[in-house]
Amino acid sequence: MPGQTCVVFSAGEWAEDDVVMALVERADVVLACDGALVKCLNRGIRPQTVIGDMDSVEPEVLESFRANGGLVDLQTSQETNDLEKALAWVEKSGIQVCTIVGATGGDPQHEWANLMACAGSNLDINCEGLSHVYRFVKSGEGHSIELGLGTEFSLFAMPAAHEIHLSGAQFELKGSSMTFGSQGVHNVATSAGVNLSFMHGRLMVLYPRPLLTSEGRTGA
Repeated sequence: MPGQTCVVFSAGEWAEDDVVMALVERADVVLACDGALVKCLNRGIRPQTVIGDMDSVEPEVLESFRANGGLVDLQTSQETNDLEKALAWVEKSGIQVCTIVGATGGDPQHEWANLMACAGSNLDINCEGLSHVYRFVKSGEGHSIELGLGTEFSLFAMPAAHEIHLSGAQFELKGSSMTFGSQGVHNVATSAGVNLSFMHGRLMVLYPRPLLTSEGRTGA
């Protein structure tokens, strides 16, 4: 439903436990791709629903999950991967914003497939990586993204975006267009956050995870 928050767990690399648990505590809906179910359960996270073809989870684990009130959404199509199935579930439910844990890291082929699934979705998506956030933003809306003064970030079109307005950055945009490529690499925030809007297409903002520096966690 509109206004709800959702966390989707995938089978790649996860952020630190304190970051993950904070996301879970704030979420209205928690989903797991089947390859992430065991990892969730081992960390004390109980998703409401597990989604996928169930080829990465043992039958007894699924039965125990069901017995404890979990829902199993079996989708056997091989035309889409499990994360793409989960994103379609989120979008169909009316939720407009979600965070993904585990979309990146691990097998590079799976990582690229996951990022392309995010690019092809209509959702506003935060992919929480170990060191960076991959933020996929919707067109037709204004987005205020807290980065921190002096933070380096990059803006990528997926595969094109138009009427882009970007402020609070060293290289601002005013009604510009971008296409798939390196045009938006290595910008710098000149304020605590940047403001971004565009009318057509899809954009991804790539930036360091908050509270991370080259020396490691800060403010912990």
